[in-house]
Amino acid sequence: MRFFIIYILLLLLVIELHSQTTEKSIYNSEDKWFISAGIGAQISGIKDEDFVSSNLSPLINITLGKQISSMITLHIGFKGFYFNYIADELKHNYYFIYLGSSINLIDLAVNSRENKAWNLLIHTSIGIFNNTLLNKLQGCLNIGVQNNYSISEYLALSLDISGIIGWKIYQGDEDILPGISLGIIHTF
Repeated sequence: MRFFIIYILLLLLVIELHSQTTEKSIYNSEDKWFISAGIGAQISGIKDEDFVSSNLSPLINITLGKQISSMITLHIGFKGFYFNYIADELKHNYYFIYLGSSINLIDLAVNSRENKAWNLLIHTSIGIFNNTLLNKLQGCLNIGVQNNYSISEYLALSLDISGIIGWKIYQGDEDILPGISLGIIHTF
């Protein structure tokens, strides 16, 4: 938990320092590749009884993609490594490998803006989810919203709020693994 708080404070410090000195953005040109990595937390479920501390678990999210235009990106990614479930004391190891796209809502609304440092994206993905405890591959969706703030032409900070949605992921009917992560995006 201390590491997570220190990580957030460092991200906020970097944002503050660079917001005063740069107007550059990772979204200023098309045809760029990017890699992103984020860490955060997730829970299994969205009902009131799911919001307990024993249900929290870490979240790792790694993405590789290509910016097709200032509005559209395509990406592949990985989420993991385990989640907790309130019905048992086990760590449910999993991985989720996905293929998706995102739309920059700010550029969709205001395509001619000059300062593109801040961007709001909505993303959707389809992929394969494997709960290793159940030893079962499952097709799932990942839907979310991502805020990105460019600190240079090649680097941005991100806040991603998303959820893996599927059937029989862990409890035998419709399931959701919502999560939030902070990360860094590097373009090349």
